[in-house]
Amino acid sequence: MDKLIDKYDVKLAEPECAPGSARYGATVTTPNDISAVFPYLNATEGNAWYDHQGKILILRWPKQVYALRPNEIRIARVDDLPQAMRLADEFIGQTNSTWNRHEDIAPLYEERKKLSVIDILKLLPKTNCKKCGYQTCLAYAAALRQGDIQVESCLPICQPENVEKKQKLEKLI
Repeated sequence: MDKLIDKYDVKLAEPECAPGSARYGATVTTPNDISAVFPYLNATEGNAWYDHQGKILILRWPKQVYALRPNEIRIARVDDLPQAMRLADEFIGQTNSTWNRHEDIAPLYEERKKLSVIDILKLLPKTNCKKCGYQTCLAYAAALRQGDIQVESCLPICQPENVEKKQKLEKLI
C-alpha cells in the first residue's frame, strides 16, 4: 500500500518559553498534507485532543506528546537529534499503518479540547517549590499542557497524599 508519509525532515528546536534550558522538541515537516489521517488516529488513540475544523491533533503515543498539523508533526521532550529521528520514524510508521487500515476504522470527528492551564493548576499541590525546574506551578502547568514536561516532574504530586490528584491529572493529560 502507499504510504501517507514517505518523505519528511526532522529538526530539533528549543521551546520558545525556555531558551537555553537543554530541553528540546522536534519538528517533523512533510511535503504532503497528512490531515486526512487525523480522524482515524483520533479514533484509535485514546489520548487525543482533536480540532477537526482547525486540522490539529494532539496525542500521547505511547509516552511522547505529538502535535500534528497538515504538514507538520511536533514531538515534545526530545533529548537529541538521534532520539528525535527514532521517535519520528516510529510515529510515522504507526501513522502510515493507521492510514493503511483506515477503511476498516470508523473515523472519529469528535472534537476534544485540551485542558486549560488553570484546569491543570487546580489539580496541582501549588507549592511553587521549583523542583520541577519551573519558577511557579503556573509555569509548570503551562509546560505540562504543551507536553514539554511529564506529570512525574512535579515531586509534590508524587507524594502519597496527592495520589488521587496525580491519577486524575494523568488521566486528563
